Amino acid sequence: MGPGGAGTSTVAAAGAVGVRRSAGRLAGSRRGKTLVVSLDRFHVMSGIFGVFSTPGQPIPASQQVDLLELDTLAMLADTWGTVRGALATGALTGTVVPGSDEVLAGLDPEEILGMPGVESLLALRRIRDEAASGKWSQVVVDTSGATDPFELFRIPQMVAGTIERLWPRHRRLGAATDNTRIARVVAVLDALIRDCSDIDDLLFDSSGVSAHLVVGADDHGVLAARRYQAVLQVMGLPLTSVLANRMLPDASADVDVTSHWYARKSAEQKVCVEQLREIGGEAELICLPWLSDPIDSVLRMRELGARLESRPMSAVGPGSAEVTRESGSGVDSVYRMRWRQSLPDPAGLKLGRSGDDLMVTVSGVRQRVRLPSVLRRCVVLGAHWDHGFLTVRFRPDPDLWPSQS
Repeated sequence: MGPGGAGTSTVAAAGAVGVRRSAGRLAGSRRGKTLVVSLDRFHVMSGIFGVFSTPGQPIPASQQVDLLELDTLAMLADTWGTVRGALATGALTGTVVPGSDEVLAGLDPEEILGMPGVESLLALRRIRDEAASGKWSQVVVDTSGATDPFELFRIPQMVAGTIERLWPRHRRLGAATDNTRIARVVAVLDALIRDCSDIDDLLFDSSGVSAHLVVGADDHGVLAARRYQAVLQVMGLPLTSVLANRMLPDASADVDVTSHWYARKSAEQKVCVEQLREIGGEAELICLPWLSDPIDSVLRMRELGARLESRPMSAVGPGSAEVTRESGSGVDSVYRMRWRQSLPDPAGLKLGRSGDDLMVTVSGVRQRVRLPSVLRRCVVLGAHWDHGFLTVRFRPDPDLWPSQS
């Protein structure tokens, strides 16, 4: 992932190709091919590899890499065609509604495309299926084609939450008890919610998923890194590596290092690199060179030296939160939930409560945080951020707290 213009797609392709290895090391280090998935509807990735893409179908892009460019509009058309046909024939409802043929025939996939989350959920489900297929040694997902990668990550929760709010499960089950036609509809919705849960578990499984951030070695890149790091933290996904792209060659290279522009730019990049190193924390910092020629072949990609490696990372954000009782006992207790949280814009921090969840907004992204069981029976007293830590305090709700006898 990375901000626009950082070269995210190129780095994703180069990282999938990897650095050149000997045949023996390559054979021993790969159990299969790498799949690169692009969400860019303009098919930028196929242009980088110099191949003709077949949207929706993996195609060979190099000896060790296959490319899958997703056409979510075509996926939506297929899905909607199936649903429309089922509704028109009464397969889901058990009855044909008079005039349904005319109504359904007037609906196009483009209209349904406007519904929040539909397009992204189809893409995530396909990525999940590929990752779970066992065909690939790794799956590299280039999120630069998505409008907002963080909104993409929140889609499964949003879709499942919307269904539950509109038609809660206990009401669905009650309605389906004595009506086989409704039961079929309920089964479809339950399967969709399970799909959302499965995708959500995959996205935030730090043992199998690594997050790599591509930024420029400039002030814009540093600012973007602070924001991305903060949002990834609150989402509970550790940042595995920061790739500083387009670094100028050092003085030992055959370049004119005497110009004022070069000296100033090089000095600025060195300062930004140190800032990126500090922001990344445990994340590996990888500096990628500024290549003057177009990156349009596997050989040129390898010259970048991009690596997308997985390694064990410490838990971050709410997943690393400490919950302690600060004072009191029983209903007079005060509990504290505390975790390390970057906050580039302290004024943008917002917190709320929704049922058993804490709603935390950081850098314009709202994240639903499931509270530990003891805090679900409490009310929020307040919160503050200080010295890099977010602290939220709770007091037991007398109506929900076990009575002492």
